[in-house]
Amino acid sequence: MKRKGIFYTDKKAFSLMEVIIATALLSVVMISLFQVKSNNIFIVEKTNESKKQKDYISLAIDTKDYSKKNKNIYLSRIFNIKDDDLRREFKEVKIKIKEEFPTIRIEKVEDISIKISNYKTKYSFENGISKDIYSFEIEL
Repeated sequence: MKRKGIFYTDKKAFSLMEVIIATALLSVVMISLFQVKSNNIFIVEKTNESKKQKDYISLAIDTKDYSKKNKNIYLSRIFNIKDDDLRREFKEVKIKIKEEFPTIRIEKVEDISIKISNYKTKYSFENGISKDIYSFEIEL
């Protein structure tokens, strides 16, 4: 049944306009998928880098070398590493250690005077990733 008009014509192929629209839609979908993948890769890389730097700070904290307060430390000088790749990686790691002045409180309970000193030590990298360690001392 052939009638003149848009709806009743028999077609055997797609028109050029349909192909152009389908290609445009497909390209928009593909570009958005690539953008999502790119963003995910970026987020994973940043998360891994942040985790690695926090692990380095944990290593610096675990050294328990309290003579290094308010100084910069290098992990390659603290740990004796035989592996060349790890030694190169640790050589670039510089951690700033800054100890803040303690806050001192004196509490009186009946006839007993208790002196509480709070200490804060900040371990940080130049890019802003840091970890604060709090400690306290109680004297009677």
